[in-house]
Amino acid sequence: MWYLLGDVGGTHMRLAAVDPAGDFCARQTRDTAGGAGLSEACSKLIAEMGSVPQAVAVAAAGIVENGQVTFTNAAQSITTTALAQACHIDPAKVSLLNDFEAAAWSLATIAPGQVTYLQGEPDAQLSLPQAPRVIIGPGTGLGVGALLWHNGHPQAVPGEGGHMRLTPHSAEEVPYFQALIAGWPDVQMGDGLAVEAEAILSGTGVPNWYRAIAHVRGEAAPLTDAAAIFAAARAGQDENAHRAIASFTRYLAGMAGDLGLIFGARGGVFLTGGVAQANPWIFNADFLAAFNAGGRHSAWRSTLPLGLCQDSDFGLKGARNYLFARLD
Repeated sequence: MWYLLGDVGGTHMRLAAVDPAGDFCARQTRDTAGGAGLSEACSKLIAEMGSVPQAVAVAAAGIVENGQVTFTNAAQSITTTALAQACHIDPAKVSLLNDFEAAAWSLATIAPGQVTYLQGEPDAQLSLPQAPRVIIGPGTGLGVGALLWHNGHPQAVPGEGGHMRLTPHSAEEVPYFQALIAGWPDVQMGDGLAVEAEAILSGTGVPNWYRAIAHVRGEAAPLTDAAAIFAAARAGQDENAHRAIASFTRYLAGMAGDLGLIFGARGGVFLTGGVAQANPWIFNADFLAAFNAGGRHSAWRSTLPLGLCQDSDFGLKGARNYLFARLD
């Protein structure tokens, strides 16, 4: 007996088989774009396992509605019907959930050893085992999830927090936002200077933000991808990369602190995602100061545990936790 799990983001598609105890017994990783789609990948894993799964849970980077999800940052869609056909099981045994709903579910079993704490200690997290927890993850896009407890049982809160609005923090940043909107009008929210958080706080957004800053300053923008921009900023090789990543860090920290405040996240605020895990150097004293900058509630924010989750399997583990809770 085994269960099939999936974690499909804008860049990578991860599949795994787990046994009834929740232990991983097989896995696959491939690119989301191009090549075989999810149904084909599931069929291949099932063939390798030699039997059909008892149930399926797939986390996907998009809005789940009526048994279907279309990826926000990849040209694919999934339906429970198609997955059931590929897996040769009843559609009632197939679950689709948003990727950061799954990320939130992963917090139900997160271990202190998987977290590098910037603030607070693992004991603080363990002393409040059923306190609300928040997870925020810049990757190809930007995901947000929260985990609450009701009558002793965990429950994830799905949503699209990555599309909250960001606005300039200073007069200097006003023309940067104007240039970002001019180059990418779809991310503008309303008629002012507000943009979707993902327009800056994601691997997709960072190059656009970097180009906007360079354009305003009348300088070239030779770097084309987020990894190169982060690397140049860290090495001090490109002033516009430095400005882009410095503001990225400040915005991400402030948003994480705001979400911690909204949910009363005494159980912790956790950072994850491909961009965050690849760039732990940005989680420094400046990040912590921006996280705790809450005006009259700065002292309150400073009591929230804050850590970088380094587990690359958080999406799969969240899908597992969700599936097992549903089966129970």
